[in-house]
Amino acid sequence: MKSRLFLTIGGALICALVVSCHGQKAGVPEFDYESLNAQAALEYLQPVHPGVRGEVPFWNPYSFKFIYAPAFDLDDVEGADCYQYTVTAADKQFTFLRSTPREALSPVWNEIPVGPVQLTVQAMNDDGEPVGEPQSRKFERDNPFYGPYDPAPRSYREAAVMAAEFIHNSPVAQGWLGSGELPSLRYELNCYPNKIWGGTIQIECALARLKPEYEEEALKVAHAAADALISHSQPADGALPYFPPTYYSREGVEYIWYIQRVIDRNRDYTMFADAVMAANALLDLYDTTSEQKYFDHALHIAQTYRDLQAEDGSWPVKVNWNTGESITPARCMPTSILQLAQRLHDRYGVKGFEKMIATTEDWLWKNTISNFNFNGQFEDVTVTDKASYQNLTNCIAVDCIDYFLNKPKPSKKEIAACMEMARFAEDQFTRWHSPVEEDADADADAGESFSTPFVFEQYSFQCPIDASTVGVANAWMNIYEATGDLLSLAKAKTLVDSIVKIQDPDCGCIPTSLYQDASVDISEHWVNCTYSSIKKLLRLDSILSND
Repeated sequence: MKSRLFLTIGGALICALVVSCHGQKAGVPEFDYESLNAQAALEYLQPVHPGVRGEVPFWNPYSFKFIYAPAFDLDDVEGADCYQYTVTAADKQFTFLRSTPREALSPVWNEIPVGPVQLTVQAMNDDGEPVGEPQSRKFERDNPFYGPYDPAPRSYREAAVMAAEFIHNSPVAQGWLGSGELPSLRYELNCYPNKIWGGTIQIECALARLKPEYEEEALKVAHAAADALISHSQPADGALPYFPPTYYSREGVEYIWYIQRVIDRNRDYTMFADAVMAANALLDLYDTTSEQKYFDHALHIAQTYRDLQAEDGSWPVKVNWNTGESITPARCMPTSILQLAQRLHDRYGVKGFEKMIATTEDWLWKNTISNFNFNGQFEDVTVTDKASYQNLTNCIAVDCIDYFLNKPKPSKKEIAACMEMARFAEDQFTRWHSPVEEDADADADAGESFSTPFVFEQYSFQCPIDASTVGVANAWMNIYEATGDLLSLAKAKTLVDSIVKIQDPDCGCIPTSLYQDASVDISEHWVNCTYSSIKKLLRLDSILSND
């Protein structure tokens, strides 16, 4: 147990040093990459949220890659005095002894070559002889952060404006200005009202603020999409009062095959947390125009969440649209609902959500943060056939960070947990460099055809995604602003720079899947993801400009 104690103390010392830097970031920071790379190498020796048998679950039974030294849930062997760890990688072997089979690979981690790894743990008796059968685990030792990386080819603000202009001038936005029934399904992703109509509203509001010459037309688009969201919402006496639907379709329209499949599977369903996206979009429009009806509808959505919350502080993942009854025993990850309540309370001074926030936070700590149960919950995949930890995602972890670190005064406990979640999002989903071997990644084409860094979304979709890349960057921005840690800011900058590098320099398109380009059909570009990129580009611009 000596190694675990050493790592725990080391981690605490690093956290203390990082937190002590808070408030020391006046002016544009300078990055000493020699020092930052050394700091990163030291931090990579610490396992992310290591399990403790019988106390803290091991979250990594389905994990396939690691940047931080892992520890695995292997069994004790009767008669064992110690355990010999043998790590084989690139025809090299590294061995060490420990008293349990569940220790981190820290003693040899920074010596292990990047690429496929075979770990074998053999129980040994007092005489140094093997006891029982060896236990093994295969995984990939992924590339660490090692800066500097190539910088962005244009300013973050310029990139954000270009991306917003691309969406505004595309069928995504222009379709809301046309004649006929709205929304236009020339942009087929309009089959997702909360996510896509909401994202369109948010981009148009941002463009109206960034470029006044677009204001009149941008707000026409935003109004059309917002009014459509409201008109398709359930009435005050519905099963889900004021909620717009997750899915939308019209008879006689032919959709791309994967969209049609989603629609066919979900005609009578809705994702319960999905309406938060519509509420935030309506609040953005209210902030831009001061039109009360948009604020009122967003507030009603939040009140529905409050009124339908279970006693334990949770909500269902997916429900019947007509009855509100849950169709799965799984509970939704409530970070987005918390963020909506936080926004209403902190920005607008709305009262009445204090109990909801407290009970939701309690549920989140007990059911998600304590055990790192960041299972993905996306509207186009099922959550009912996935075991715990089988389809982990960075998205829930980074939303937790965004919620806790945007409190007026996050606690030391909250900061420490957020630092751990940021490390998880990097460890499991960030590619600082391409994999050494294609078969180390279930989606080799993604790693092969796009120059890293990037972040993929979930185990079930190992594709480089713009929103996930800037989502993890945003997590590191949050850590930086809470602690002053320059390594966190360097990681954030590196990830955001990669988004600017992949942006089309002529039309401004930021492709959703980063191995695509502007030439693919517009329905391959997810507008909500583009908005996420725009928002984080502007945030990093503000941080580095010291605004």
